[in-house]
Parts: sequence; C-alpha cells; structure tokens
Amino acid sequence: MKFLLLTLLGGVLPAAACPLPASALQQGAAQAVWKVAGAPITVGKHFAIDVQVCPADAVLARVDATMPEHQHGMNYRPSIQRVGNAKDGRWRAEGLMFHMPGRWELRLDVRLDVQAGGRTEKLIDTVTLP
Repeated sequence: MKFLLLTLLGGVLPAAACPLPASALQQGAAQAVWKVAGAPITVGKHFAIDVQVCPADAVLARVDATMPEHQHGMNYRPSIQRVGNAKDGRWRAEGLMFHMPGRWELRLDVRLDVQAGGRTEKLIDTVTLP
C-alpha cells in the first residue's frame, strides 16, 4: 500500500524526504537543524557542528557567526564537508570558535536548486555563551 501511494504521488512525499522537526530553522524553502558535535561550545575552543538540511539535495554552502552587538565575527573560517551520501542532507562544519562570551548569531547558508544555478537562503540561530 505504501509503495502504491508513493507511486500515485509521483514517488516523492516531502515529509518522508525531509523529516525535520517543527523547531527547525526555516527561510523560504530551506530548512536546517544543527547540533554541536562532541563537547559543548566553550569560549576560546574550536568546535564542530552537525547540520541536517532540507531539501536533502540542498548544499550547505557556508557557516559563519557574528556578534551583532560588537559588530565582528569569528576569527576562523570553518571547513564544511558532506557526511553520508549526496541525498541525505547531512553536513559537518569544523573549526568554528567563539572567542568571547555573549550573544552570537550562527548563520547557515543553504543553496537550493543547485542544478538550475541555485539560490541561497540564509538561516540564522542565536547562541549565547556565559
């Protein structure tokens, strides 16, 4: 029955292809969730994040963070690599560092429609370090 339903709907169900929670960041057609990989974020220590993007074939093009109140960003540019296969939307960004306490805005640039030239959506989350 499930196979028949998928066939009748053209083989794609958005909920099945992109099961992100309601709390996911969203901008336009892009969604993302992230979590710290390993130890919690500590001021002055490098860390990595695991990111899941939707749609699953979108590209995590950039990860950056800024402190709006101080008008500056990170001192390091993280590296980004795909984790798993090209159709599951999983990425890891390594080499992030928040060098001072306070409110940071973490920005995930997600590129959609890569085959058609693409457009980029900017998803922003807030992280506050004591």
